[in-house]
Amino acid sequence: MTILKTKKIIVGATALVLAFGAVALRADDDTGWYLGIGASRLDGNYQDVDDLSFDDSDTAVQLKGGYMFNDIFGVEGGWLDLGNYEGDSGIKVDADTFWLAGVANWSVSEKVDLYAKLGAFFINAKSDQFIQGIGQVADDQDNTEFGGAIGIEWDFGKPNLFLDLFLEYGRVDTDVADLRVDIITLGFKYEFSQ
Repeated sequence: MTILKTKKIIVGATALVLAFGAVALRADDDTGWYLGIGASRLDGNYQDVDDLSFDDSDTAVQLKGGYMFNDIFGVEGGWLDLGNYEGDSGIKVDADTFWLAGVANWSVSEKVDLYAKLGAFFINAKSDQFIQGIGQVADDQDNTEFGGAIGIEWDFGKPNLFLDLFLEYGRVDTDVADLRVDIITLGFKYEFSQ
C-alpha cells in the first residue's frame, strides 16, 4: 500500500467520523480528560536506497492521554516504542515516536464509539549496519511525519466505572531509516469523571 493511498484512507475515515459525528449528540457524555495504556503489535517494513529490505514484527507498550472538548472533538498526545527490527545483512533498526493529534469521535451507541485521529508524529530512529569494505555504519535520525489511526471503544458501564476497552489500527510511514510500521493496539482507557 502506497503512502498516498494510506493517507487517503485515514483522511476518508476521519471525514466519515466527522460526518456521522454531527448527528451523534444523543450519546452519553465523553467530555474531559483521559489516560490510556495498550499493548501494540508492530509490523515493520524497511527499505533503503540500496534496495536492502526486510519485514519484521515486534510488540510494545503504548501510552496516551488527551482531552475531549465534547462528544465529538478532542486532542491526544502519546508515546509508542515503534520496535526493534533486524534484517538481512546484519541491519538493525530501533525507533520510537511521540504524537500530538486531533481526535474525531462518533458515538454509535451508548456503549460503543468509533474514532479517528490525525496529527504529527515526532519520530526518532536509529539504524546500525555492517557494510562490506566500510565496516559498521550507524545512523540516528529525527523526523516529523503526518500520521493517524482509526479505532473502536467499548464503554464498561458509566457512571460507576470510567473504563473503556479500545482496539486501534494505525500507521507511521517515515523517511527516518526508511521504516514503515503498521500498528494494532488493544488497551484500556480511563476517563476522569466530570
